[in-house]
Amino acid sequence: MAFRPSMRSSRSLEQVQPNLFPIMNLMVILIPLLLSTATFVRIGVIELDLPPASGGQGAAAVLPKEEERTLDLAVTITDQGFYISSSLAILRGAESGPSIPKVFVSEDSSFYDYTSLSGKLYDVKVRAGDRFSDLDQIIIQAEPLIRYQVLVHTMDAARIVERDGRLIELFPNVILSAGIR
Repeated sequence: MAFRPSMRSSRSLEQVQPNLFPIMNLMVILIPLLLSTATFVRIGVIELDLPPASGGQGAAAVLPKEEERTLDLAVTITDQGFYISSSLAILRGAESGPSIPKVFVSEDSSFYDYTSLSGKLYDVKVRAGDRFSDLDQIIIQAEPLIRYQVLVHTMDAARIVERDGRLIELFPNVILSAGIR
């Protein structure tokens, strides 16, 4: 059965130009808006060293030498406060509690004392002198329920301290350790 050609195909088709003015107007508005907001976006980066992966052939190369004396300074963050320990000793708090307990304002409100933490770490650095090879490193570990912001403030308090109007570098190389249980 043969089909008859449609009537439309016999007419000439008109060439229709798309109207690009609305799209161009939109681009004129969007490009400056995107460029102006791009300057407000900033990325904060915290430099730290993660613990090395265990096992395999590379594990033997990571082990420290027995001859070197290391400080192995560690700060443990718990819900009670900060515990400070090193290869030499553990700083004890009152009644064998944390080295720096949390400051309790009321029954429902308490906060960590970062100023005291910086002061204690400054004392440790002064007492250690130049006797240790890892004098610029600190290990920070936290309980699983400690908020991330507390961890960041602890890293900041361990890096620098202000004494007599001067900023003194304490332990710039922060190493995060696995959480405690």
